[in-house]
Amino acid sequence: MTTCRPRRTSPPSRTYVVGVDVGTTGVEAVLVDDAYEVRASAAQEYATAFPAGGGAEQDPDDWWRAAAACVRQVLRRAGVDPARVAAVGVSGQAPSVAPVDAGLRPVRPALLWMDRRGHAECAVRAGAAAELLARTGNRLDAYFAGPTLAWFARAEPQLAARTSTVLMASGYVVGRLTGVATCDTGHAGLTLLADLGADGWAPDLATLWGVPTRWLPELAEPTAVVGRVRADAAAVTDLAVGTPVVAGGVDGVTASLAAGVRAHGDVCEMTGQSTVVNAAFDASAFARAVDSGRWTGGLSVLPYPVAGHHLVYGSMVATGGILRWFRDEFASAAADDDDFARLDALAGTSAPGAGGLVLLPYFLGERSPVWDPAARGALVGLSMSTRRADVVRAILEGTAYGLRHNLEELAAIGLRPAEVRAVGGGARGATWTQVKADVTGLAFRPTGDSPSASYGAALLAAAGAGLTDDLPGTARALADRAAAAGQATVVRPDAARHRTYDRYYRAYRELYPALRRVYDVLTGD
Repeated sequence: MTTCRPRRTSPPSRTYVVGVDVGTTGVEAVLVDDAYEVRASAAQEYATAFPAGGGAEQDPDDWWRAAAACVRQVLRRAGVDPARVAAVGVSGQAPSVAPVDAGLRPVRPALLWMDRRGHAECAVRAGAAAELLARTGNRLDAYFAGPTLAWFARAEPQLAARTSTVLMASGYVVGRLTGVATCDTGHAGLTLLADLGADGWAPDLATLWGVPTRWLPELAEPTAVVGRVRADAAAVTDLAVGTPVVAGGVDGVTASLAAGVRAHGDVCEMTGQSTVVNAAFDASAFARAVDSGRWTGGLSVLPYPVAGHHLVYGSMVATGGILRWFRDEFASAAADDDDFARLDALAGTSAPGAGGLVLLPYFLGERSPVWDPAARGALVGLSMSTRRADVVRAILEGTAYGLRHNLEELAAIGLRPAEVRAVGGGARGATWTQVKADVTGLAFRPTGDSPSASYGAALLAAAGAGLTDDLPGTARALADRAAAAGQATVVRPDAARHRTYDRYYRAYRELYPALRRVYDVLTGD
């Protein structure tokens, strides 16, 4: 059995690492000790703007202010001497890009992974789709950073001229901490600007997208120390000047590490604003899937910090975000459904099938496996007997149907897990987790209450600081330790409910093709 192997100084002294996740809805930070226990955590939300034309933007300085505040809070809550922090790791929503000037300050709001304004840029490059799939492993789609940057360069030439480099969400926080512009290899895999498995950018792909190579920062492995905390950053974070900062990674990568995903076939799902189902995939097996034509780009792929493996993932745009939308627009404190825990409990009062409702969760278009920016949400089956609880349950069920659709894509390339590790805020909902198990027919194992992506970022920091010499083994041992301690209970599917959901899932799969022409009418196509 793999065990955690932290390296201790002599004489023994407690050492800490900080993990920060720059998520789509807010920042989470954790302070983790050398026994890999979370000593303190903090979170802070920020706003998203949705400009006309499919835009999705955030202020990068909101990321920084929230990150600085959360780091300061965890240090103060734990009463830890900042000098004992061995390293900081940052993960982030991806791929969200922040064009910055020579001083690493934003020239405009960041363009988020949800931004669809690069769709036309993909259309004019449709002839390159096969080459991009073969080289990067990913399909031609505006989700990736290359099309977004192509739109920015064309639509906003004056701002583009002021841009010195482009940073990802985690890279922006790393830059504010250290003054160094970097990009980790995982984020590079989500740009269509680098070949899968390569250790550098592909200049010809940059030319394809009209992206100046000067915009592309130096690439680094996720655990590499890329800089140290500067005095100005120390003043607002309470970190010690000179604290090492590692390159960090994509939130799905760090969440997968936190869930113990370390070997071919290990699968986890992460639900926050969106839902992502992640699978460790042997690199040679992936190459065979590509060569055989089984890999069509229905899912996405990026480098994973486990030797010989990629991370293959299916990604939905809006899941927890729909629940948040319902909370903000329709929930009532008087009805005891004004927060996520109450909404989850409310959904549990509705029977499977949500009173005959089926929801399509395409509120912001959809990524895998339909890849349609024009798709929209739908709620079918409404009647005068529909209750508030039915609508909430339909949200949970509709997003679970989308998860099942993505798991079927994994099965098509040979991955059929018996169990799915569940991380992120969505895993805290008992009703939602049971719905996922019943809809998919798979067992789900929530991995405990520790923040997932931020905890994985802390593990990257621990590896970068030399506190462990076996990152994947340590991560898996910690996830198993949490389960053994009773923090995680396996949620198993109920056979009768699964049969019920089979019928509703068939209706779900028929809805999108039936409504596709309606979407064209609504968008004016």
